[in-house]
Amino acid sequence: MWGRIRGKFRALGWADASWFIVDSLLLRASSGSVRLIKYYFMAQPVAPRSKSPVRPPGKTQLYVVESADDTIRQANRPSATIEQRFDQRARCVVAKREGQLAGFIWLCPNRYVEDQVRCVYRWSPAQAAAWDFDVFVAPPFRMGRLFSQLWEHAHALLDAEGIRWTLSRIDAFNEGSLAAHRRLGATALATALFLRIGRFQLALSSSAPHWHLSGRDDERPEFCFDLSKLCAVEAASENGGTPTSVKQ
Repeated sequence: MWGRIRGKFRALGWADASWFIVDSLLLRASSGSVRLIKYYFMAQPVAPRSKSPVRPPGKTQLYVVESADDTIRQANRPSATIEQRFDQRARCVVAKREGQLAGFIWLCPNRYVEDQVRCVYRWSPAQAAAWDFDVFVAPPFRMGRLFSQLWEHAHALLDAEGIRWTLSRIDAFNEGSLAAHRRLGATALATALFLRIGRFQLALSSSAPHWHLSGRDDERPEFCFDLSKLCAVEAASENGGTPTSVKQ
């Protein structure tokens, strides 16, 4: 336990590691009914290596689904969650090998209802980005290139549609995910902290609304991310200008 805590301090820094300890203590003391969850909201540039979708070597297949098929049903996700995602017009980039699920990335246009905490994400301009979430690679494939192949396939798909960015929320306590998104050139947009006590949720965020208290699923805070500065930075860079930092 102490070794894990020391590792968290090294990987996350004092602030996020301290929040991780608070969450662990609350989770244990409440038998799972109280959680403290922190997210970073990030934007990654769509930068495909190829204009055409990736065709991985060997027997691995990559394809896109817009409704549940036999492969995606193998995911360790509730059936209701999968259907709720497709109801939002989300698409899933799926990797399979010999009929077995190897990995996936989900992409959602314009508006995404979070299924881990109680909130909704929007962004403007809507056509500039898609929401990416729930990136998964099965354990037997984690030492290979499947993770990067999934991203390359998704980026080629989005680039063909004129989408310049993917947006995502990253668990602040997941150092592996944070490192992976930094390697993709991610830009931080905002942070949020969620305290869940039974059915009640308190949300605190660096982006409006800065706080929100709810007790029902139909009382969701809506976070809207303004991408106009991000798009201006990209345009300036493409035109030979000097990029500037992005702040919400």
